[in-house]
Amino acid sequence: MPRSNMGFDRKQLHSQYLRTINFQGDALRMGMNWTEEDLGKPQILVDSAYGMGHPGTFHFRPLIEEISNGVFEAGAKPGVFYVSDICDGVAQATSGMSYSLVSRDVMAAMVEIHALGHPHDGMVLLSGNDKSVPAHHVAIARCKLPAIHVPGGTQLNAPDYFTSNKLWPFGMEVDRGRKPHEEMFERQKNACPTCGACQFMGSASTGQVLSEALGLALPGSALVPAPLSMLLRYARAAGKQIVELVRMGLTPDKILTREAFENAVAVHAAVGGSTNALLHLPAVARELGIELTIDDFDRIHRRVPVLANVKTTGRYPVEYFYYAGGVPKVMMAISDLLHLDCMTVTGKTVGENLEEIRHSYFFEERLGYLRNYKIEPTEIIRPRAEPFAAEGGIAILRGNIAPGGAMIKSFTVPKEMHVHTGPARVFDTEQACLDALRRSAIKPGDVMVIRYEGPRGNGMPEMYFASAVLAADPVLGHTTALVTDGRYSGAMKGPSIGHVSPEAADGGPIALVEDGDLIELDIPDRRLAMVGIHGRRAAEDEIARALADRRSRWTPPPPRHSTGILGLFSRVATDAASGAELTPPHLNGHAPPKQPAPARGNGNGHRTDGRPQRASSLELRGGRVVIADYDFGDVDVERRIIERAGFELVAAQCKSENDVIAAARDAVGVITQYARVGARAVAAFTRCQVIARYGTGVDIVDVEAATRRGIQITNAPSDWCADEVADHAIALWLAAVRKITQYDSATRRGEWQWQTGQPIHRMRGRVFGLLSFGAIARGIAERAKPFGIELWVHDPFVDPDEIARQGGRPVSFDDLVRGSDYLVIQAPLTPETRALFDEKVLRAMKPTAILVNTARGPIVVDAALHRALEEGWIAAAALDDLEEEPAKRLDWQPTNPLFELDNAIITPHAAYYSDEAVRSVREIAANEVVRVLTGQHPLSPVNFVGAEVHH
Repeated sequence: MPRSNMGFDRKQLHSQYLRTINFQGDALRMGMNWTEEDLGKPQILVDSAYGMGHPGTFHFRPLIEEISNGVFEAGAKPGVFYVSDICDGVAQATSGMSYSLVSRDVMAAMVEIHALGHPHDGMVLLSGNDKSVPAHHVAIARCKLPAIHVPGGTQLNAPDYFTSNKLWPFGMEVDRGRKPHEEMFERQKNACPTCGACQFMGSASTGQVLSEALGLALPGSALVPAPLSMLLRYARAAGKQIVELVRMGLTPDKILTREAFENAVAVHAAVGGSTNALLHLPAVARELGIELTIDDFDRIHRRVPVLANVKTTGRYPVEYFYYAGGVPKVMMAISDLLHLDCMTVTGKTVGENLEEIRHSYFFEERLGYLRNYKIEPTEIIRPRAEPFAAEGGIAILRGNIAPGGAMIKSFTVPKEMHVHTGPARVFDTEQACLDALRRSAIKPGDVMVIRYEGPRGNGMPEMYFASAVLAADPVLGHTTALVTDGRYSGAMKGPSIGHVSPEAADGGPIALVEDGDLIELDIPDRRLAMVGIHGRRAAEDEIARALADRRSRWTPPPPRHSTGILGLFSRVATDAASGAELTPPHLNGHAPPKQPAPARGNGNGHRTDGRPQRASSLELRGGRVVIADYDFGDVDVERRIIERAGFELVAAQCKSENDVIAAARDAVGVITQYARVGARAVAAFTRCQVIARYGTGVDIVDVEAATRRGIQITNAPSDWCADEVADHAIALWLAAVRKITQYDSATRRGEWQWQTGQPIHRMRGRVFGLLSFGAIARGIAERAKPFGIELWVHDPFVDPDEIARQGGRPVSFDDLVRGSDYLVIQAPLTPETRALFDEKVLRAMKPTAILVNTARGPIVVDAALHRALEEGWIAAAALDDLEEEPAKRLDWQPTNPLFELDNAIITPHAAYYSDEAVRSVREIAANEVVRVLTGQHPLSPVNFVGAEVHH
């Protein structure tokens, strides 16, 4: 077997496998002077954000060369690609800023195209700035190739420690005639003295820090001053190490675990990182099926102190932070709060990396630079006993104008503004607010509200100009707040609240605020709420009635963007609390339905829509969450999630609705697998707010009854088990077609014959019918096509042209039944599909046909199927469940006559679920319960229990 000089089994390399089926690719690459030896090496994508958009990428060419040199040295072949980014600082305060956030997902998609469109075995991604770093993190998580991120480094200091973000308030002073333009120009000339990320802990520097904290970058490689040759050495080392990761098969899913994300959030807290991490880290996590919420940030930030005395809030530039020990020093300082057993791109754990650094010259090498400035390292990275701030930098606020959450960089807020109430000054654009600031029309005590700047409203641009002017004003910065559904620069500081969710464009309550309404900010109580109407304090029920009245009269403004990428973003973007994603990883091809804003109470225990009023998250804390039934062996996964959120978990094994009532009567949440939660149970619940289903179907829950009671129902999108279901369907089909079980039984009886029963017929050219063409069915189709079958599909809910584009022939149900040699059922269980395959349908099938059901048992009538198989209406059947659905039965016994037939294959309904899929669905269900109980919108709602959102 051919092997490379690095000991690779070339047959195991993706690139080498593709060479066996693509005969043009080698020629095209040899046209670029690739040698025959190059073609046989592991192929490594070297993708970077190199470009001329800003100083953070302009210096990348020698770094790209060093990465490539490292790849060559390790025996592989680099392939260099580029997709550059725009600069938030250049686009700031212009219409170009609306393109900033969506560029993250576009960049990630381009890297995905580079990585997976060509035959690559691993990749090294080089970036260092606001959107390029999170774009690369998303791409790493999505592509699942062995990968290393190389942070692009930082600038050296400017004269007088001046940083470019200070030019915003400086420019406002020039506009007002208070400073000369010449002075500003002198500052502009020297504010960025070298290439690299800006000299403060903004989004660019934060992204580099998080890359190292996640384990995606080599230890010590984040925030290296760009002019140092040290950065070149890290680049070459990354090029060499990626080849080792390919050899090891160490893929990002083994590094990017939930614990790794918790480590990143803890380090984010300790460095006082950018608020934009609340958008980026959850987006990366969701690519791997990990639910990281804004509440995780709040929880972790409460227990991790800010140690970094770094600009913009602190005193020192990030260059000095690196010399003081950088990310490794911070991680050592909070090591008791980290998961030290997380794997990293070194092939070692976080703990092993830190221990290796501790016993090396790593710190001494860097501290030598700091001694040049005669600054103590503990001034820059504070010891735990003397932190820069006692709690991490982020607080999550909620209330009647931000039911889905809002964020504030709390440690940067003057103490006197931690609790503040003031009259709203409402603006529908940032420019209108800036005009008011220029005119000095904003008064001390005001609360500026900038809305319709969220993901769908305007691409979620940064409101940094307004926040910078506010923070720099010696009076307003200590007396006035800013609230927006937009976001801020990582350099933001002061009393500025962003990411308000739901956003105004989606009908969020922020759209209903009027000038003069009293807005309360209370950081200790994590509260952001309207507490008065037109300057007058009012009771909650009066405010609820006023908001309901305004909602009845509210109409959304026309969209700002109807074409191009922003037009697309405005239609499909998720909300800020979910990462504001253009391409959320929902394998069913559709984003989850948007949850409307909760209906408001009227003070008498009922909501204004007539349904029972939902309890507040504070009232629910400590309540019982009951798992009605499960077959996983334990509930450790759920217990970790539920109890960390402050609720009690109780596990039961209910086999009847009466059991459910007895176990969950006073529960605040219920999770069920097969136990029925019908109308009687729903009526008996006294506190229940949410019922989560392990799985996709919810026929065991009375959704209408729950909706009438205001109980949220959630399920799990089919992506959690899509691959397993498709694999199982193909396995059942092949076992039935090739008569595996019949041969096995015959040989066990001593009948060693090539022919058992009727001969096996050839599969190529036969009609493979699919009932349904959803995500799972499409996976089945893709797996079946290589066998040379002709694909027929019936799905009235899918455009026939789409079926045709996927290689299928759209047909009627009757044609599907009569014409299929193999008919696979993957339709949902509905009133229309229940008992669909009865005697009449089964009689219409070919006598040689094979029926496969990987959907739900009740779609096929067991008695009719038994007769069809016994009397030869069809040749065979393969089922992953029965009509009676044994898993739901209390004392099930194998008395079904289908078990007596040797032309029927029967497996339990969960036979195809892997350990990974089971863990995923358990995490989804538990996290959905926590989301609802803590006042957030579920990601996969089945029903709507709030007021309607106007669109």
